Amino acid sequence: MKKIYIGKTALKTQRNGCKHPKRSSFHDHKDDLRKRLSYTTHKLEMVEMEFDSTRQYLETELRRAQEELEKFTEKLRRIQSSYAALQRINQDLEDKMHRTSHHHEEEKRALRGEIIVLNNHLMEAKITINKLREDNDLYRKDCNLAAQLLQCSKSHYRAHKMSELEAQGGGLI
Repeated sequence: MKKIYIGKTALKTQRNGCKHPKRSSFHDHKDDLRKRLSYTTHKLEMVEMEFDSTRQYLETELRRAQEELEKFTEKLRRIQSSYAALQRINQDLEDKMHRTSHHHEEEKRALRGEIIVLNNHLMEAKITINKLREDNDLYRKDCNLAAQLLQCSKSHYRAHKMSELEAQGGGLI
């Protein structure tokens, strides 16, 4: 592989007046390489500008996304705080409902006990009333029998007793 010298060496040979056929091809090659370098440099500058604009755009988008993330993070924090507060309220309400339910169950049991006691008293009262009615019927029958007996025999005792009863304001019906 041959080394190609560009720059001062090539210029010196031209000044000396020596003309080489390879020199013009080197010169053409050199110009072609310079054009390619210029074109590549230009493309590189364009890519660099595009890279810079893309980087700026992405940085702007990143800032916007970070701001949105901060907003959503704050919203999430508030939602979590509200959720925790609602859980506490819900737990308090559940506890209150449980206590109220337990209280009502105890009250219900107590009322059932009272109903049983009152039903027992009612049954006893009915039995007592029935017993008193039976006794009353027996006493009425005894009184009627006694009245009939007194009406049947007209004794001095009966007249004496009748006058006493009439004087007291009572009488037999």
